[in-house]
Amino acid sequence: MAKAPAVVVKNIHVSPHRVPNNGSGKVRVSAMVFTPVDEARINEVAVEVPFLQEGSRVAMAFHEAEGITASREGVYSCSFDIPLLADPGEYALPIMATDAKGTTGTGYGSLRVEYRSPAYSGTITSPSHQHTLDRISGSPATGGNRVEALVNGDESLEKRISLIQMARTQINLQTYALSADGRCGRLVDALLEKATQGVQVNLILNMTSQLVVSPLTAVRFGLQKVGKDLQDLAKEVDETLEGRQGIQEMLKDVQNIFQRLGRGPHGANVILADEVSILGEDRKGLEVGRRSRKWLEKMASDQKQLTRTDRKRMSEWYMGFKGPGGLPALPLLTYAVHEKMMVVDGNKAIVGGRNLEDRYFTHWIDKDVYLEGPVVRNIQEGFSRTWESFCRNLKREVTVAPLLETLGPAGDIEARFVQSRPWMGEYATLENLVTAIQMAKKRICASSQYLVLPDSLLRDALLDAARRGVEVHILMNSYTTGQEVGFSGGYLVSLNYCEALIEAGIRIYEINGPTEEEMPKPYLHVKEFLIDGLWAAIGSFNLSIRSCYIESENLVNIHDAHFVQAQEEIFWNRVRKDATEITREYLKEQREKFRGKLAMARYLDLFY
Repeated sequence: MAKAPAVVVKNIHVSPHRVPNNGSGKVRVSAMVFTPVDEARINEVAVEVPFLQEGSRVAMAFHEAEGITASREGVYSCSFDIPLLADPGEYALPIMATDAKGTTGTGYGSLRVEYRSPAYSGTITSPSHQHTLDRISGSPATGGNRVEALVNGDESLEKRISLIQMARTQINLQTYALSADGRCGRLVDALLEKATQGVQVNLILNMTSQLVVSPLTAVRFGLQKVGKDLQDLAKEVDETLEGRQGIQEMLKDVQNIFQRLGRGPHGANVILADEVSILGEDRKGLEVGRRSRKWLEKMASDQKQLTRTDRKRMSEWYMGFKGPGGLPALPLLTYAVHEKMMVVDGNKAIVGGRNLEDRYFTHWIDKDVYLEGPVVRNIQEGFSRTWESFCRNLKREVTVAPLLETLGPAGDIEARFVQSRPWMGEYATLENLVTAIQMAKKRICASSQYLVLPDSLLRDALLDAARRGVEVHILMNSYTTGQEVGFSGGYLVSLNYCEALIEAGIRIYEINGPTEEEMPKPYLHVKEFLIDGLWAAIGSFNLSIRSCYIESENLVNIHDAHFVQAQEEIFWNRVRKDATEITREYLKEQREKFRGKLAMARYLDLFY
């Protein structure tokens, strides 16, 4: 059967072919368009521009002087600006044409977006720079805040419990995982007690990580539709590990526990965030989160490339570690909520890196910030917006009372709350951090669990800063401390991406750990970025592709030299006393030592 003729799109020109992403780039696209259908007329010609978040299709105009007016066949063209902070890379630009008879055709142009930093002058805390960060972050900095760093684990836990016990109206809590075991059992008991007293308790938990860490905690808060959630998780796990024996059986056991206990009596509101709550049943987020799609597709492609033997090895690698409760610590293969925040009565908040399990408050190294003042209103709004979005997708009618009264000053620090939701096309934490790095003049001190940065906007920003003469120092975990989360996968993946950074002059350090196998490891979980001794960003954001494009994240920007320099002192004390620098020679030794595992680690970068 002969193939139906298509509208012809040819002689495609993209000028210039290489453009910068510093806000100054502009592109013109032109093409010749003809229809094979007699007496038909070209109806529409448009170019699809993948990095334009709002309205990615740009209409192309017909040039009457260079075509046939009656059929509108001939030259079409359009121009568009390259957005500031567009992702660098090579892009295919599909040009789609349709005639009045419904015949269509497509041609392709190509364009390369190149990283280039704007010429920022002055300090990062100057009014003009803060105005830029306000605009890019979609959130204004506000003065009059009290900001307290919660470095010590015991103090951070007690601060949370104290705030819960003082609550009078509402507690909003979002975390990656919440455990009722050990010390955190006191926190769970306090939340449940407040719920029985009539305080509105609203929890957002990430489904996959929560069911791995502590499924019974979710039951205690009155989780609904548990059976279906667990069946869906079992299916996802089976698909990931190709039906490895034992997964279904373990989840069935947990499901039976859920069925016996049923709905809890306490009246807390819980959303266990999964793909339905995040994307909705129509899964529109897969289209809106255009920048994420490249990485999600890469993850799926990488998995398909694995041989059956490698799949088995990866399965055994993951299954070698059992998380709390005996369930496997599985990677996340899709969008997830990774933020950690708590807002009490709409006027006090904690934001940071800690999940609510005992290890985050005992031997792990982590950091939160306690906040009072006008910035808390923005944190409350951020939680409420996520809650309402998830409720709509789940068709639930549970409203979070707004509690959005104007908050008076509680201190003298300027702060900004920044939040990202990649499935909604919102990448504010990434763009906030990249812009701050571009504004750095002297030094950047960063702490992150791992360093998973293939070619990407954030990686280019760090490389550019180092080449501009900014001292860049990054602290991450070692192979030893990485054993705390199973198999040091994050460290092994990071080794694949350290070389280019070190070659550019970036100094990378890894946390030392005890050599005794049975000793708890001081796992570094801090997510912190300190710039020029003037500006800090602390929250849930790692130096990783998942934080950039796949997981929801948050950061608190703090503009206060005294606060930032105190955090720098902690950073440098940690580096001097407890860390080893990854030099070129040391990196070569480590890559040789773990050569067999590093090949497999290349398929794991989007799990971190």
